[in-house]
Amino acid sequence: MASPADVQRLQQIRVRHADASTDWSLASDSKAIFARVVPGTPPVAIVEATDDCDWPDRGFLIGAHSDIAFLLRLLKDAFDEIRRLKPRQAMRQPEQRQEKPKDHAAECAMKCSSQAFRQYLIERHGLESTGDSIRVESRVRSILNVQSRGEINTDENARQRWLSLRADFEAWRIHA
Repeated sequence: MASPADVQRLQQIRVRHADASTDWSLASDSKAIFARVVPGTPPVAIVEATDDCDWPDRGFLIGAHSDIAFLLRLLKDAFDEIRRLKPRQAMRQPEQRQEKPKDHAAECAMKCSSQAFRQYLIERHGLESTGDSIRVESRVRSILNVQSRGEINTDENARQRWLSLRADFEAWRIHA
């Protein structure tokens, strides 16, 4: 059984993977590494490999996003098979089931650091085009009508507003 820390780390990996640039490739000069930073836009150079970065490392960097997608799919399939073969203990003993509530505030913080989420806020919610994380966080708090992200975990209305904003972002991301 995974520890709570392992579960949290896996969730963070999934979020980072979902928010990360896609379609990594190597430029014809074999130095610049390109990626699609915002869905629906052409890839841009995001990293320049030094001479010390040999081919195995370049291959690792270029394949990392698709490799992680592959591993996450395998992990999901394995979890699905385990659940199919062994019913959850919580279903057999509901009185012992006490799940820790999801930390939506932490999820919000991770989204705020995502380039794609920032682009969504610029296009859909009038965020000024800036790399300033304080403005991003302030705009999200304003959209959610909260004083702090922590309210997302303690106020049901704030939580619902966050879930709605997150769903709108995911829809935008799919269609962008």
